[in-house]
Amino acid sequence: MCGFAGLIAKSDLSKDRFTDFIKSSELMKHRGPDNQGIFMEENVLLIHYRLSILDLDNRSNQPFFSKSDKSVCVYNGEIYNFKELAKQYNLNTSTTSDTEVMIELFELRGVLAVPEWNGIFSAVIYDRNEEKIHFIRDRIGVKPFYIYEDDDVILFASEAKVILDWLPSFRINSLGLSQYLWFGNTTGKQTIVKGLNKLNPATILSYSTNTFKITYNKQYWNISTNTFSNNLNEQETIIRIREKLESAVKRQLVSDVPLGVLLSGGIDSSSVVAFASRHFNGKLDTYTVAYDYNINSKNELENARKVSKKFNTNHHELVVTSDNVKEIFNDLVFQHDEPFAEAANVPLYQLAKLCSKDKKVILQGDGGDELFAGYRRYNVLNSFDLWKSISKMYFLIPSAKWKERIKRISFILNQSDHGKIMAYYLSQEVPYECPYQVLNTDIKKYISQEPWATDYLEAAELFKEEKLVQKMLKTDATILLPHTYLEKVDKPTMRFSLEARVPYLDNELIDLAYSIPSDLKVKKNQKKYLLKKSLEGLIPDEILYGPKKGFDTPIGNWLRNDLYEYAKDTFLNKQNDLLDSNICLDLLEKHKKYIGDNSFLLWKTLVLFNWLHIYRSKYKIQGLINSIN
Repeated sequence: MCGFAGLIAKSDLSKDRFTDFIKSSELMKHRGPDNQGIFMEENVLLIHYRLSILDLDNRSNQPFFSKSDKSVCVYNGEIYNFKELAKQYNLNTSTTSDTEVMIELFELRGVLAVPEWNGIFSAVIYDRNEEKIHFIRDRIGVKPFYIYEDDDVILFASEAKVILDWLPSFRINSLGLSQYLWFGNTTGKQTIVKGLNKLNPATILSYSTNTFKITYNKQYWNISTNTFSNNLNEQETIIRIREKLESAVKRQLVSDVPLGVLLSGGIDSSSVVAFASRHFNGKLDTYTVAYDYNINSKNELENARKVSKKFNTNHHELVVTSDNVKEIFNDLVFQHDEPFAEAANVPLYQLAKLCSKDKKVILQGDGGDELFAGYRRYNVLNSFDLWKSISKMYFLIPSAKWKERIKRISFILNQSDHGKIMAYYLSQEVPYECPYQVLNTDIKKYISQEPWATDYLEAAELFKEEKLVQKMLKTDATILLPHTYLEKVDKPTMRFSLEARVPYLDNELIDLAYSIPSDLKVKKNQKKYLLKKSLEGLIPDEILYGPKKGFDTPIGNWLRNDLYEYAKDTFLNKQNDLLDSNICLDLLEKHKKYIGDNSFLLWKTLVLFNWLHIYRSKYKIQGLINSIN
């Protein structure tokens, strides 16, 4: 688990500019503090920062050369089935690292090798003989991969801050900005920076390093077409889920360095602990967290303790206090490269800092909800007509809070197409309280023309043959997971040189999960029906079937108390030409006085203010409106 960066010069580039890029790459040194490696040949530069997990010897440092010396690679991630692949293809390896297996297989089989890699990875493989460079990303997009291209260079990196630091200036992308205001992050390959894109998950993109033309650009796996048909009955499916989840956890325990598990007390992380404790050599370390704001109410500390006791783990608890939220907030704004408003990264940041004192690898439970229908919206969409009728009566509800929630659901379910239904469901915003209200007037007029829901509309078309619930599940896997939840995990953990693994996103488990009809996943109005059944007898029933307490980040409280003065000072003194400070201050004051709940919009705005302030000398808004020069 590492970090890489590099460039391909299309025209003459001074030696100083190459040196400057190497210097910029040091901004992600936290991804790999164990070794720095540099390869430069003609117009190609590859840089690697290694976090040593498998084969700690220097022989596995990167850039890594194939035995033939034809290929060289830089790589971020893990391929868990590398030993099986080496045996299958009779590879004579000289290291015990997955890197060698990866590059030798690619040299042997080309793009046909990639679909067999079961892991989390972003990789760059440079074919020196053919003068081609290949960019590769894992199925779901667990590991980040940014690419920037203009007339002079092609830049790529594990963290976009390397690219943004090196560029003299960059322009704001209006589509990325509009998506951020609706969702708190961008939802597709585009970012908030024009010309800076994310490599799509499950994609191989190849360039000629001579002509700079794209020579290959294909998805090697697709959640819509590559999952097999499932002819299993319910009981057989339940048994298979348990088998595949256990084998995924066992496979991901491979490590030459200390390993632990994040234990929230929920079903997903508890199942990871249960299976890991069976196959881990020694006593497992588990880690859990709670906020000072909900230490005696809405948290799952007690459940985590029960799981730890049952599986005899060394358990560590962290109470996240609000004393240093401001400092953590500022660091996270920078670490996430572009504006990112998923506030659950705050406790994860602190947990990662705690774990990194004696661990280099952690397992955690992301992905279970998207694979096995763990969100309330799946139940609502499963009873679409009923909820559509009931929600129209929202005005009869006495509670103002619940009246607004049901009004929003009514609005969502009355959209004309499934793409808009899914987009509004995931945005937490509605047009009658449009998030563009925080923008300056001229910018607001321009941004309102942007097709902010485009990625959801395209997903609805891609999965048009599916039932609505299955369509939502597959859309969540292609949009919500890579662009929100996996981004939330990668940047805070790697900030402290900690590799996070996600057993629920194992290839075999994904294939099984998305072959199961949604009618079987959403049954008896119960979330995660099949997963719970598969874990009976392993996880205590009070955790499987007890009330879910959740883990809500208290941003509303923070903005009224601990971060109130900080937010006020930001809106007053970090002004920019995109956002209207007066409107933001008004929203903050209303929130402070409990005149509505503006938590998420204020959080998004505060993140955006600070991100713009970091890059205040670089970002340009030319092109957002015609009147700006």
